[in-house]
Amino acid sequence: MSFFPEGFDPRAEVVRLFDLVELDTPGGVVRFWIGGEGTFRDVTGAEWYGSQILEVSALESAINGIAPAGSISVAFYQDPDAPEVIAELQDLGLDYLAGREIRFFVQPFATLAEIYAPKATPRRVATRIMRTMTIAAKGPLEREISIGFEAWSENRRNARRIVLNTGGHAELIGEANPSLEFIPTTDFQEEKLWK
Repeated sequence: MSFFPEGFDPRAEVVRLFDLVELDTPGGVVRFWIGGEGTFRDVTGAEWYGSQILEVSALESAINGIAPAGSISVAFYQDPDAPEVIAELQDLGLDYLAGREIRFFVQPFATLAEIYAPKATPRRVATRIMRTMTIAAKGPLEREISIGFEAWSENRRNARRIVLNTGGHAELIGEANPSLEFIPTTDFQEEKLWK
């Protein structure tokens, strides 16, 4: 199956993609349309709430031994007459979202008209696990909430260690390799052929 729906030409002049993010919270799934306004309804009937103040860090790959994590954050001014968002989150606890999924999607459109009547379903591009929630208050009204999520390669460091010997080889492929009995077990210096 292709990432893009059948008949979709990713090189066409009018191609558009919406960035969508879905948070699995204990209170239910919450969906956002990054950089949008209003509400976007996909072909399944799910509603994605537009947010121009929500920022998502780049979803980097593991390169040069680094497994980068990411974050999704929002900075806003607290309305003095509205309920205090930070206080509500503190009541839920900083581990409210820890261990739950955050899913990233793109919504492809072949024409501008499809934005109002989409024909393709959102395509999932990544799933990560939320780990941390950070809350900050700057001054009397400015607030910031940031949710950190794991790198896709987070569990790479937990790989099992297999020793290169007959037992380790048997564990790896299911049968022993007797030639590994003769593998050197100590460091040695090769002697020079010419002095």
